[in-house]
This record gives sequence, structure tokens and C-alpha cells, in this order.
Amino acid sequence: MDKELVKKHEQSLLQAMTGVEQCQGVLTRLDRQWTRATLTGKINCSRIAQTLIDFIISTQDNFTALQKNLVDTLVLENTQKVILEIAAVAQVAIDILKRNLFERTADVGFLATDDDIVQFLLRGGEVAGALARVGDEAALVPSGDAAPGFADPRAVDRIEERLRQYRDKYTVYNEIIILDTAGRVRAHLDRDNAVRRSDDPLIAETLAAPSYVETYRQSDLLPGRGEALLYSQAIKDPASGAPLGVLCLVFDFAGEMEGIFGNLKNFALDTVILILDERGRAIASSDPAKAPVGRTYPFSLRDDFTITQLGGEAYLSKTLGTKGYQGFFGLPWNGQVLKRVATAFQNGTNGHSLDEAAIRRNAIFSGRLLKVEEASENVLSDLQLVVQNGEIMAAKKSIQADASERVEAQALPHVLNEVKKIGDQVQHVFQTSTGGLLKLVTSSRLHDVQFLAALAIDIMDRNLYERANDCRWWALTSDFRRMLEKPSLSEADQDRMREILAYINSLYTVYTNLFVYDRNGKILACSNPDEHRQEGRVLHEQYVAKTLACSDSQLYHVSDFAASDLYEEGGVARHTYIYNAPITSLAREGTVLGGIGIVFDSKPQFLSMLHDALPRDGLGNILEGSEGMFVETGGKVVAATNPDIAPGDDIDLAGVFCQLSCGQFTSHLLSEGDKLYAVGCSHSAGYREYKRDGTYANDLLAIVKVRI
Repeated sequence: MDKELVKKHEQSLLQAMTGVEQCQGVLTRLDRQWTRATLTGKINCSRIAQTLIDFIISTQDNFTALQKNLVDTLVLENTQKVILEIAAVAQVAIDILKRNLFERTADVGFLATDDDIVQFLLRGGEVAGALARVGDEAALVPSGDAAPGFADPRAVDRIEERLRQYRDKYTVYNEIIILDTAGRVRAHLDRDNAVRRSDDPLIAETLAAPSYVETYRQSDLLPGRGEALLYSQAIKDPASGAPLGVLCLVFDFAGEMEGIFGNLKNFALDTVILILDERGRAIASSDPAKAPVGRTYPFSLRDDFTITQLGGEAYLSKTLGTKGYQGFFGLPWNGQVLKRVATAFQNGTNGHSLDEAAIRRNAIFSGRLLKVEEASENVLSDLQLVVQNGEIMAAKKSIQADASERVEAQALPHVLNEVKKIGDQVQHVFQTSTGGLLKLVTSSRLHDVQFLAALAIDIMDRNLYERANDCRWWALTSDFRRMLEKPSLSEADQDRMREILAYINSLYTVYTNLFVYDRNGKILACSNPDEHRQEGRVLHEQYVAKTLACSDSQLYHVSDFAASDLYEEGGVARHTYIYNAPITSLAREGTVLGGIGIVFDSKPQFLSMLHDALPRDGLGNILEGSEGMFVETGGKVVAATNPDIAPGDDIDLAGVFCQLSCGQFTSHLLSEGDKLYAVGCSHSAGYREYKRDGTYANDLLAIVKVRI
């Protein structure tokens, strides 16, 4: 924390720290009492105790410096606590969003090569060319109009139904648009969207781009809808590579931000969370009434914090850019959190019963907080020695023949007692203040681990939501369905199936292998050349039987988290999830021809999720003594950052953790020898419809353990 920055705003911060202000007031009052006591000593005892009085005066000067140090420390630690909390929320807000958007770049890359969409544009182009040769009077609609005149309306209906199936699985999209190279809309989903053609430069940019294009602004593709987040990619002829048109996926940005803000509200009370563009303009706000979208807000990515005005009130503000995800950073957006200064420091223990003695004894952070207290104890120890010497001196002088010295000797103990009493009160203030601060920081750590555990399980739910979508969509691949209709798979068909699977796997790199199996459970083709040895093998696992018994394309089945030789390393089966969906007949509705299985690369992916949720120091390194874990409610470990705990191991969970319901979280202190830990736990709540619609149940906990 930048001490100079805190110093710059100390007065305005102090006004909101009622506890620190009270402490400062008590110390100021005691300082005045000390001054009066010392003055009394000067007047009444200077002949016999001038050296003692001089030492008492210098001790008071030392205490004045210590008092200033105490107040500065209290202001710094209180400010740092708040800034660390809002910084964590700002970082999560932007990083969770970017994780989601990374998946969209793979989606648009895959869907732009979908054979049904490619063939739709190829056939549509042939129809358009034929109509042009016949003459304008033969055209079904004027040039530039929408899809019904471009191709057989039944073909449009079929492709829009296919797009609808896609959107039903990936509910993050609220519109999908297919355009030709001239910008004419050939098919789209949203019937309330009046678009028929587009002159947006996005079309030309996408046709010229080597891959996807990410755009956030107003577009004539969504007239009257305001700003929108679009992912577009050129659709090309697979034979010639010539562009056929453009696919646009319109992301449900408002819905996504509502979900992110909703998840963070439990950990960001009395705050406003914003997503800012590179100019500081808000494109999403958790509280549009206080902080409207479209307005520009001051921000700094370099400063520990800023203080800004919002609605006539001062707010602490922290802004952070994304850390990126798998090399994806996307558009230059930042997360900002603003917390009202007037209420930012209304601290409590959040319902935790805290053992101050254990914190003082074992907490790492307590050392720096106790330095001021120790310095005060050293000075007071010297002062007590002076008082004792003074009492001895007074006793000796009281029997001297000099009457004036006897009078001063009789007055000196009263002065010394007053100074001692004031010193004891000052020490009590120091101890109370540092004790309160120790509890405050500990309570903050307990809040932090709850937040980090909730973050970890949210990342997991969001990630696995995508896996459930992937298998269902890829099961609809028309080539797979046509091939599986045949009595047997030819070598050419098998090669084509491998090629499609390999292309998908190249876009979605979280899988070690994708495989297609027939109605008997026999593996026909794999995406990973190293797994071609699995081809011809018949799978007898329960998840395969359930998949083959299901004809609903909206359903999927997931293996238990168990060791599988489909996920080997060095010949050893490893634990993972395998997501499956049925492949059904194009000609005979409801007839199951086989299934697709996708092997999640659980070990590195889950560890990455956990590492993203662990606290880090100023250099970005995970704090020493921090651990994360995903575990089933029964105690089976799914992943752990502790190398001594392996996936599949069973651990003994604290009872309170097992009793959590979906979406609940908790934390507590844990002593292990001379070490003290804050341990947080959060129960999976699902994401969108995933694990919420009754299709799939998978109770998991995230546990984060941080040494304090």
C-alpha cells in the first residue's frame, strides 16, 4: 500500500474511521493530562527532581511520536483492508467476464465451419445466381432484402431451426445472424430484430480477418438495440477457401453482467461495480441509478486507489485490468469497484468468534501490527523505572533537614503517580487498538477466503457448463449423423470423422480427446492421434448406456469423477469427467445412432481454476501457505493444489462444510501446531441452467486455506 497516497487522503479517511478517531481523541486527552502533570512537577519538584522531570518530558515526546505512528498504522491498515477487498472484486469482475468471452471465440470459430451453414450459403448462392440469369422479374424479392428471397424458404427455416438448437444449448447468445458477402441477412433467430441487410464495416473487416473479430458498439445488425457485443467470423467454401458470408454471434452481455454482479453482491456490500472501456466509459454497472452506464469515470491502473465523487459523496475506487485467460485478453476493458467512504470502515467480526491471544501468538501478519505496541511497552518500561527511582528519591528527600526539599519530596509521589496512571492508560489504548486491529484484519481474512472459495466454485461451474453445451452441440454435426446411418463406416468416413473431431479439439483445447461411438458403444473415431488405439473398443460404462438410451438432444450424461483409462498418463488411469450426448438420426426422429464423448483434461484445468482463486502478493506470486481444493461433499478429492493430496483421495471434511446447501459459503480459523489458517468453503450453485434445471446433479465444494 502506498503510504504517501494514504497520507495525502488521511484526514478524509480519518473522518470515516470512527474507531480510529475515538482512539486519537483519547490519546490527545491523555497527552494534555500528561502535560499538566509534568508542569505540576516542574513547579513543585524542580529542585530535587529536575533530571527525572526532563526524562518524563522526553518520554512524553516519544509517546507523542508513537501515538502519531499508531494512528498512521490504524489508518493504513484499515484502508489497506478495504482496498484489498474491493480490488479482489474488481479483478474477479473483469476476469470472470473474460473467461466467458474466451469460450465465445472458440464457438464462433467452430460454428462458422458448420457444414449445414456452409451448404446453406453455397446453395443459396447458386439459387441467387440462377435467378439473376433468368432476370429481375423472376426474383422473389428485390435485391438487398432478407433471406426469404435468397433461397428456398424451407432451407431458411431449416437453418434457423439449427441455429435455434445451438442457442438453446449455449444460452449466452440472444441472436445469431448469417450474412452473405454483400451484407444481406440470409438467416437469423430474433424475430423482433428487423434487420434485413447491414452496411456495418464489421462485415468487410471480418471477411478480411484471419479468424474471429470481437466488436462492442452500436451496429445496424441490431437496429435500435444500443451497444452490443458481437463475435463474427467469415464463412468460407471448404473447397476453395473463398468467402461465402459472415456469421455473427450476439452475446447476452447484459444477462452475463447481471449474473456476475449478483454473485459478487454478497462480498461487495455498499459498493458499485463497473466494467469500463479503455476511456473509462462504463459499459456495465451493478447500480445504474448511482453510476449510469455511458458515463465516464476517473480511473488509474497504477495507483493503489483513488477517491472520487459519486452522487455528491466520496468513494474509494480501485480499477484493475484483466490478467487474461489462456492468452486471451479481448477488448481493453477494466473492472472498477467504488466503495462509499462514509461506510467503508464500519468494521465488525462478521459473526466470527475470534481468539485474540491465538491471533497474537500465531498469525504471521500480527508481527508488523504489534511493533507499535511493543515500542510503547519499551518506553513505558523505562518510564516505570523512572517512577520507581523517583519514589525512592522522594522517600530519601523526605527525611532531609532542608524543609523546602521535604515539601517537594512530599509532592513528587503525587506527580509520579499521575504520570504512571496516564502512562498505563496510554498503554491500554495501544493494546486495545492493536488488539482490535488484529481482530479486524483476521475477520477480513475470513471474509477473503469465503470470497475466494466462492470464486473457485463459480469458475468451475461456469467452465463445466460449457462442457455440457459442447457435447450436445457437437452431437448434432450432420456429417456424424449421416455416417452413422450407414451399415458400416468406410475408411474415408472414419478419416473425415477424425478430421472433424481434430478440428474441434484444436479450438477447444480443454479436452485430451473427443470420440464418437456407435449404438453398441464401439469407438469409431478419436480426435487425438495418440488415442486412435482406442478405436474399435466397446465401452460398457454406465454413462455410455444412459447416453444411448436417450434421444433428447437437450440432454447429456456425465461420468462420475472416476479413474478412466480414456484419460491415462504413463499408462496409469487418471480421474476425470467424460461428457456425453446422443447422436440421433436425421431421417428418423428419435432414433439414436450412437454418441459423442469428450474427455475433460481435468488435472491441469482444475489446478488452473484453483490457482486463479488463491491470494497473491504484490509480485503476483501465490501467498506461501495457501492451498485450494475441489472436493465432493462425501470427501472425495477432485483437485488439490497440495501435491500430497491426489484426485480420488478421501479426506475428512469439517461437519459445517458438509452441511452447506447450494450457493452457501462459510469460513473459520484453523490452528495447526504454531500456524493459524483462515479456511473458506463454498458449495456449488451452478451457472445459468447448468446444475439448476434438474438435468444433472453434482454436489461439489471449493475449499481455500490461507495462512494468516
